[in-house]
Amino acid sequence: MTIALEDKVQRHTELVFAHMGNEVVMMSEDQSDYLGLNGVASRIWEMLEQPLAVDVVCTKLQQEFEVSKEQCEQDVLLFLNEMQQRNLIQVLSS
Repeated sequence: MTIALEDKVQRHTELVFAHMGNEVVMMSEDQSDYLGLNGVASRIWEMLEQPLAVDVVCTKLQQEFEVSKEQCEQDVLLFLNEMQQRNLIQVLSS
């Protein structure tokens, strides 16, 4: 399933993660894999503590960072689809 702008997503609650400066480091117990998120990806991760529509994530990022709507949507969708493939987030609705 590919994530779309209208989907609501949320991070999986059972993941182990920690803030390290401006980054988030997490471990997927399912895959025994570590993953580090940079500043923008860490910000997305913070937003996904509660269910949030992808287009709302993009709107918030555009308010916080200098990025065009098109570029933001493309990058966020790419990131979230990768996170879904790693089973780090869940899609709640379409």
